[in-house]
Amino acid sequence: MREQTDIETWAMVRAHQIIMQQGANLVVAAQRLDHKKTTANTYALRTAIMASLIEALKSPPAETVSPMEARIVTPA
Repeated sequence: MREQTDIETWAMVRAHQIIMQQGANLVVAAQRLDHKKTTANTYALRTAIMASLIEALKSPPAETVSPMEARIVTPA
C-alpha cells in the first residue's frame, strides 16, 4: 500500500512541476498570440510529458525485491 501512495505522490508532484513550468509558458505565449512560441511551448509540454512517462517506466516496479532481500539464508 505504501508503494502505491509513493507512486501517486510522485505522479502528482511531477504533473504539478510540468504544468507550472511548461504549461505556464504555453499560456503566456497563447495570451500574447505568439504563434511561434505557442507552437514551441506546445512541443516542450509534450516533451516534458513524454519524459516523465519514460521516467516512470524506467523505475523498478514496487514488487521488485532487492538482491539483499532475495538472499536465502540457510541454517548452519
